[in-house]
Amino acid sequence: MKVTMGENQGIEQVLGKLVELLTEKKNETASSGKQIVPHTETIQRLELMPNDVKLEGIRNYLPWSRRALRLLKAKGLEGFVSGKSVEPQDKSSAEWSIWDATNSLVAAWLLSSMSPTIATSVDTIASATEIWQSIAKMYSGAGNVMLWAEIEDTISDLKQGELSLMDYVAELKRLWAGPL
Repeated sequence: MKVTMGENQGIEQVLGKLVELLTEKKNETASSGKQIVPHTETIQRLELMPNDVKLEGIRNYLPWSRRALRLLKAKGLEGFVSGKSVEPQDKSSAEWSIWDATNSLVAAWLLSSMSPTIATSVDTIASATEIWQSIAKMYSGAGNVMLWAEIEDTISDLKQGELSLMDYVAELKRLWAGPL
């Protein structure tokens, strides 16, 4: 199952509708004489470009994560994966509502930039930060058992076959050095 541009546009449409509803609510509050919560003014339509590098696993984690961070930084949202954007304590506040909507957008965007198998492994995690950290632990290669297992499997499956001895040794060295 691949995530399509249509699904990304669906997320954007939902967020657009949320902004419209909040703007209407703000206008109703202003016309009724009630005080406007200042945090509603910070809501803007967020559009994230799709990440054209889909996370497939260990082999492309580094380019995927770099591209994802660039796209998030372009919109000032990198704090949602770095952990710097902290969830407000008061869940009834407008500040929490904005944080929750933005966190959900980033989390959904992250999931849409992964292969379905990988996305399924983290789709029950609500926090974009925790999704990012889980994926990093699984695929970054730093102390990663999965990486070593994959390299060992590849090396054990490698046969000299038609390769010259020099090409075979070069391939073994490349595999042992790791995919990153």
